[in-house]
Amino acid sequence: MDTINEIKQKIDIVDLVGSYVSLKKAGRNYKGICPFHSENTPSFMVSPELQIFKCFGCGEAGDIFKFVEKIEGIEFSAALEQLAVKAGIKLEKKDYDPESARRKELYQINSLTAKYYHYILTKHPQGKPGLDYLTQKRKLTPETIDFFQMGYAPDTWDSLHNFLKKQGIHENEMLDAGVISEKSSGDGYIDKFRGRVVFPFKGIDGNIVGFNGRTILDREPKYLNTAETAVFHKGTFLFNLVNARIDIKKHGAVVVEGQMDVISAYQDGIRNMVASSGTALAENQLKILQRYTNDLTFCFDADSAGVNAVYRAVEIAEKLGFNIKVALIPAPYKDIDEVLKAEPEKAKIAIRDAVDVYDFYISSTLKANSKESALGKKIILEALVPVFSKINNPVIVDHYSKMLATELGLSEDTVTTMFKGGTLGNYVGPEDDQKIPLLSRDNPEGYFLALLFKADIDIMREYA
Repeated sequence: MDTINEIKQKIDIVDLVGSYVSLKKAGRNYKGICPFHSENTPSFMVSPELQIFKCFGCGEAGDIFKFVEKIEGIEFSAALEQLAVKAGIKLEKKDYDPESARRKELYQINSLTAKYYHYILTKHPQGKPGLDYLTQKRKLTPETIDFFQMGYAPDTWDSLHNFLKKQGIHENEMLDAGVISEKSSGDGYIDKFRGRVVFPFKGIDGNIVGFNGRTILDREPKYLNTAETAVFHKGTFLFNLVNARIDIKKHGAVVVEGQMDVISAYQDGIRNMVASSGTALAENQLKILQRYTNDLTFCFDADSAGVNAVYRAVEIAEKLGFNIKVALIPAPYKDIDEVLKAEPEKAKIAIRDAVDVYDFYISSTLKANSKESALGKKIILEALVPVFSKINNPVIVDHYSKMLATELGLSEDTVTTMFKGGTLGNYVGPEDDQKIPLLSRDNPEGYFLALLFKADIDIMREYA
């Protein structure tokens, strides 16, 4: 019997699928809500006799390997390895794979590091500053802290280094994992994270690939990520995707900036949220997310940096064909984490009632500028031209032309002409006789940066 058939013999598809999906007996088969598309009436069937699954709604079908590939978003080889472990079968390898062995070493070091820091946080007196920060300031429960395996790196030079050394880990391996650094003098090693709350980064297979440390001692940098390693690549990593992927398949993805946003949301029952973890959202991150959904809701900070981050993220997401919405952070809060702590229902409503991306552009532009003067109206329209001049759908252009014409007290023809690539010329009205150059349509970030600073003339000149 070959390995694949041996695995199939040892793993029952009903048990496997049932660990992901709630199944009910339906004659000779089992049925449930499909995990691969949104539905209210069960159309997902599992046959214990044939050892296959089939969804009569979206058409997905296959055996245990296909199910794991789809539900985990992994390739066949990874599904084979995962199911072999579950079946208790050792896979034979024709050749020794040094890269695979190296990754396993790094996973082991990361796992030991996470356990050590979690122990310090939850069991050791040295962890009290971190525990006070998480439970009192961040309002996290012990259950949430345990679920995300959060830890605390004590403010000492080499406590982790000494712990790992006692576990038989060599310094070179610790350096490869990015959990220690060489002293500047070159005569020893220090821990990478000191005096920081530590968040483990879990890959899609559940292995810990890296860490983020948040200082609680007023040090710079505020956040510190693991450097790139053989198992951690920040341009492809999304915090919490390992936990959120099934809910994302059903409800779409909510993308935020920081892991604390995700953790607070998870504690309040929002389970389809991921974070770019302090780095600008990259195309490869969105491509990975696209394995699970085409529906995105961006929920970034309410400050100027957050709005600009949304603008850049939307440009990437639109190229990839996502359906995009933007959740507006209600005043006076600066991010979704603050809303969740103060008024959790408001946070859920903001995400539920996320607006179309074009509504977001208009609302953020109107919020940043006065529409009472001719100059203000000109700035608003000039800022929106780069967005709406690219839209080929006349229905969308007509809809927003009417909306803006009413909002600004202008004729629809004026707005439509602008959106179709026209110009208001260089006249800015009697309110300001300074010669202000038009903002370049080729620099949309400049538009929004100027707008967010209340159309400061010097800033506008800089981006003209």
